[in-house]
Amino acid sequence: MSLKRAAVLFITAWLAAGSAFALPLWEITGTRNHVLLLGSIHTLRASDYPLDPAIAAALDEADVVYMELDMDDMDPAASSATVAKLARDPRGRQLPELLGPAAWRNAVEQGQKIGLDLSPLTPFEPWYAAVVVTQLRLDQLGFDPSRGVENQIVVDAKKAGKEIRGLETLEGQLKALDDLSPAAQRTFLLLTLEEAASIGDEVDDMIAAWKAGDVPALDREMLDSVREQPEVYRSLILRRNEAFSHAIAALANDSKDYLIVIGTLHLVGEDSVLGMLAREGLKTRPVAGR
Repeated sequence: MSLKRAAVLFITAWLAAGSAFALPLWEITGTRNHVLLLGSIHTLRASDYPLDPAIAAALDEADVVYMELDMDDMDPAASSATVAKLARDPRGRQLPELLGPAAWRNAVEQGQKIGLDLSPLTPFEPWYAAVVVTQLRLDQLGFDPSRGVENQIVVDAKKAGKEIRGLETLEGQLKALDDLSPAAQRTFLLLTLEEAASIGDEVDDMIAAWKAGDVPALDREMLDSVREQPEVYRSLILRRNEAFSHAIAALANDSKDYLIVIGTLHLVGEDSVLGMLAREGLKTRPVAGR
């Protein structure tokens, strides 16, 4: 899995005819209630604002907002404890030992090329080191998780008195990476470091595709390298998409209207949440930028 895809981790519609600007925004059709699905970008820059007015319009139509995590009800102390528990090897092994001498030397050299010292990451497992490297590199490029789509929606939803809920727990989300085999974790970290130098242009392309609702480009930008790692794809994408689709299907024909906000990579590709909803008999259609 590359840094670009991890950025999207830690960090929905077709481009509508006649519209020069459309987000990855869909609505479920044929239900008694109104359910919108928005593909998000978890970290953005100040220059990526303002966001498309379609996001505010989608929020305005919802009674309840669902996100991957309930970001309105996260206890910082409990979250830190969860990360601390999962990020360290249960047998007490440190990152250099988990990688092996040659891979550790390679990782250190790759980090030095982008101005990152990996020594503070030695207590952690490779998957967590990769997540931290991703965020540090994005910080260097001016990206800020507090400017991500979800954070802006949380602010606006709270102002409007909207209820916010989560589709999964922080522990469940992190275990998608923590449960990877040692080999998959090593590959995850080493590929993250290898691609770090060129990540700026790649993320620019991804954000441009997101703003345009360019689904083929989003599929290519976000999922191509993940598909090359079957274990990562199954854990990070396929299994979570299955859980998301079941939870979303249960909301159809409810008495409330919903806005579902999940990472865009879960809404593109052959195993997307949209495709899984279709197999459950729920049709979706794109919503043009407003």
